[in-house]
Amino acid sequence: MRVSIPSRRLGAPVGLAMLGAVALAGCASPQLKETVDRIDVMQQELETPPPEPPADGKALGPDALLTNANARGKDFLRARMSRARAVLDLDDVKSDRYPRISTEARRISTYNGDDGEMTAVSNIVLGVNWDVSRALLRLDRSKVKVAGELIPVQYQIAQRTATDNLVDTYNEYTALDFKRQEVALKQDGLKCSANDMEVEVALGNSSPSELDALREQIAAAKREAMAVSRSVASKRDELLGLAGLAEGGYAVSPGVSVLSALGHYPPVSTDDADVCFASSGRKKLEELLVQEASAQLDLARQSRFTRLTTSIPSFMTQTGGFNLQFLVSYVLPVIDQGDALRLTQQARLTLLETILTARDNRRSFMSDFDSLNLEIAEAESELAAASSALAKAETTLGNADEIERCAADIDLSKAREAVAKAEYKIDTLKGRLRLLCAPLSEKKVDMPEGLHDDAPAASPATVANAG
Repeated sequence: MRVSIPSRRLGAPVGLAMLGAVALAGCASPQLKETVDRIDVMQQELETPPPEPPADGKALGPDALLTNANARGKDFLRARMSRARAVLDLDDVKSDRYPRISTEARRISTYNGDDGEMTAVSNIVLGVNWDVSRALLRLDRSKVKVAGELIPVQYQIAQRTATDNLVDTYNEYTALDFKRQEVALKQDGLKCSANDMEVEVALGNSSPSELDALREQIAAAKREAMAVSRSVASKRDELLGLAGLAEGGYAVSPGVSVLSALGHYPPVSTDDADVCFASSGRKKLEELLVQEASAQLDLARQSRFTRLTTSIPSFMTQTGGFNLQFLVSYVLPVIDQGDALRLTQQARLTLLETILTARDNRRSFMSDFDSLNLEIAEAESELAAASSALAKAETTLGNADEIERCAADIDLSKAREAVAKAEYKIDTLKGRLRLLCAPLSEKKVDMPEGLHDDAPAASPATVANAG
């Protein structure tokens, strides 16, 4: 009875295989090595705890929030992860042009049941596979070129989307804070009315039931203020999460203009949506997407009749020497013409769908541009009205007697809040317009994090001095 048992063990053949693997590892592309560095940095950032809240309790503003978000915010990290994955996929496509060498060390042990002896034979198998159509014809060179240009463009667009999400959340947080102030002023106004009504009740001009109803309004306003305060705290934690900071412990200053945080984006100097779109990153993105679909169609047309593959299996054993075979197969689908036709038509449909999507995106861009400009104009009208009301409230307070002063103070506070709200709204809308129209950066964005394009993690000192 003979039983053959294939097994693997560390030895000279395995050592040779490992040496071959090390040699192949040295052939990694510069882009792949940079991506490894990026992934290392992202892992380190995720494992590093956020900076401690400032000891003096200084509140964070949009500048500090965006600095932290750019370094460790989840949306920004996802953008960097998507870029790294795209580089890995592109590098995989490029690597198909080169021979794939594989090694396997094997040991076959044979057990002889008659005498109980064990005999063993060790060998090593070398294999080389090569796709000649990719290596020599390079039909996909246009598609690969466009894909390489797409990666940094898509990364910058993703960064701006993450910035826009952060600004929107900060805007929601500020809106809730304005709501909290509004409810507090309403409560103060009701207290003024209650004080006046107490005098009227004492004089017999109002009934006690009217005073009780007013006091119930004050209690309801107090409950509303508590509910709004809880919403403010919840939205603050959501904002801190987008910025990559731990919940609680960090104070966030509401109502601060976001324009300073977006200072690296140029102001919009035109009211022409076409000019804005032509210089924006979204225009470049759509051009590249159409080019990519066109390149895919060209590839389908060129390769529909050409399927050229090779296999170079090499076998080397301790006793059999070295055997090399070179096999080439060329397939010309003469009978099944539908296969080639389907391949081309699918690529044509993809190109047509991409063109339609690009047109829809352009229309959406124009609509967003016009809507933002309309909102800015409306906010400027609101600011003018609020400024007029503020001037009137200041005059009223100056002429108010002792009885009217309480209500006049409340009206003045409401007028000041309306002015601040309108000013903040204008700056926020202008910031969103900057993000919409911002051209692509001229700097090289496809560099390892921590070296060039991404901001470093904010230190506790940076957080303490920001805002």
